Parts: sequence; structure tokens; C-alpha cells
Amino acid sequence: MLRIASLTTAAFLFAGAAYAAPIEARISYGDLDLSSRAGAMAFDVRVQRVARNLCTGRLPIERLSCRDKVRDEAMSLLPERARTEYARGRVAFEA
Repeated sequence: MLRIASLTTAAFLFAGAAYAAPIEARISYGDLDLSSRAGAMAFDVRVQRVARNLCTGRLPIERLSCRDKVRDEAMSLLPERARTEYARGRVAFEA
């Protein structure tokens, strides 16, 4: 589960049955212009860094799945306006 806390995305991931408590990671984005290529890329780097940290110690296939889940959750909990700006930045990035 992810929550939005002010200008920070807080990620709460359950690492599995072996862990009773959720793991928290914060992905800040308030300092980024997500509508720009640089801002969208910087957000992607932050999400990837958090995903790498949260998904260590797993089998390779589990690690890939975990990283995808972190990214999906981070994106789904961005406010709608931030997601729209990020989409614009990604288009600029891919152009």
C-alpha cells in the first residue's frame, strides 16, 4: 500500500509472510518539474533507487516483480496532476 504524505510518496510494501511489519520508503517529488524531461527522468531514478533497496535479497524473478510493483504503486499514488505532468515529461523524454 502507498500513501501520499505532503509532497512525498510513502511506500509501504509487504515483503512477504516472513515480515510482519511493512517497510517504508519515501520518494520525494515536490522539488521536481515532472513535466520536463529532466524532472521525469529524476523521478524515475528515485523510484528505481527505492525499488532496488526494497527488493534486495530476493531471487532474480522475484526482484523484477518487486521492482515493477514498487513502480506501479508509486505511480498510482501520485496525485492526478503530478501524473499528468509526469506523462508530459515522459513524452518529452521519448521524443
